[in-house]
Amino acid sequence: MTRSFVRPDPSAQTLAALPPSSPEDIERMARAAGLDLPPQLMVELCASYPAFEAMVRRLPRRRARFDEPAHHGVAFDRIDALER
Repeated sequence: MTRSFVRPDPSAQTLAALPPSSPEDIERMARAAGLDLPPQLMVELCASYPAFEAMVRRLPRRRARFDEPAHHGVAFDRIDALER
């Protein structure tokens, strides 16, 4: 069993409620990003993108910088001592 120190915030805003992008939307985003893919790779991208999109849309929005766990590990006085 994997446990996390992160507690889900019921009021956290995510984009999970948005409808998934259509294949036409995915192709348009790929072209806007400058990708000129052959048809077979475009089909593969359209098949795999919904899983990526669902993962990204579950990420909480509106987090403060110091909510990031990396900012809680080292005391500032220790960092200051390393810079001397």
